[in-house]
Amino acid sequence: MKTKRLYILRHGNAEPYCYEQDAQRALTKQGIEEVRSTAQQFSVLGEKLDAVFVSPYLRAQQTANEFLRVSGSQATPETLDSITPSGKELDVALWLHDLPYESILLVTHQPFAFELVEMLADAPLPYNFQMTTATMASLEGELFATACCQFRWAISPNY
Repeated sequence: MKTKRLYILRHGNAEPYCYEQDAQRALTKQGIEEVRSTAQQFSVLGEKLDAVFVSPYLRAQQTANEFLRVSGSQATPETLDSITPSGKELDVALWLHDLPYESILLVTHQPFAFELVEMLADAPLPYNFQMTTATMASLEGELFATACCQFRWAISPNY
């Protein structure tokens, strides 16, 4: 079985929360800058993306587009309804396992982002790890299942 890499990127800072319009919240200027910072740091690592899946929420779509533009990735983003803030991490992990890609990026939200990283990691996460806005976490493993992946690193915006 081949080792796969999973990258989980939380969207950048967005407009204030509004219950009925949550899916339509756009990135703020700060959010765009955060995403650019994370994308620049990622591009220095020289890692490639085979597939990109993005929450249908506006702020996640904007994050994905800006991240891919700045990082120079040629991957084409696909919308995935199951990675919204209320996503079910086990369902997504099982779906991920069956994909043919070796390097997958999910652009998503809290609390789903942290919950997925925590579920997949085979050891306790670093004590200072947080999925703040535009933070990207990387895991790898042969199987995307509970406690079956190694936490590799996390990138947070710096500016």
